[in-house]
Amino acid sequence: MSGTAGLRLLRLANPLVRGVLDSRGHRLVSGRLVLLAYRGRRSGREHRIPLRYAETPAGALVAVAVRPERKQWWRAFSGGGTALVTLRGQLIGVRGVVVEGADRDAALRVYLGRYPRSRRITEDAAVVVFDAGTG
Repeated sequence: MSGTAGLRLLRLANPLVRGVLDSRGHRLVSGRLVLLAYRGRRSGREHRIPLRYAETPAGALVAVAVRPERKQWWRAFSGGGTALVTLRGQLIGVRGVVVEGADRDAALRVYLGRYPRSRRITEDAAVVVFDAGTG
């Protein structure tokens, strides 16, 4: 799927997925997706996007931005930032931070443990870790 076609598909699918994650039907997708609500770093505008996640043994959530040069959401957490996630139907305050070095490697191992087929597309991905209860 080309980049433009993929973006069009996401623009159509994201509102539907947001609706499901906000409803009692969240169980259909909440095993793999969270709804992230955050404020844009420069605009201050609120955004709500579904993200695929993996959970660490300590309860932190790991999300990746594949092709980070084409994504904006992860930049709101480059110096650390707060957000809300809807996780399995529960609204939780979190603090997210873009991790690098050994922390990135460890977080990416957790993510790839859950989604092993993503290995080839996560090489250059931005990795964000969200710690619950600190948002």
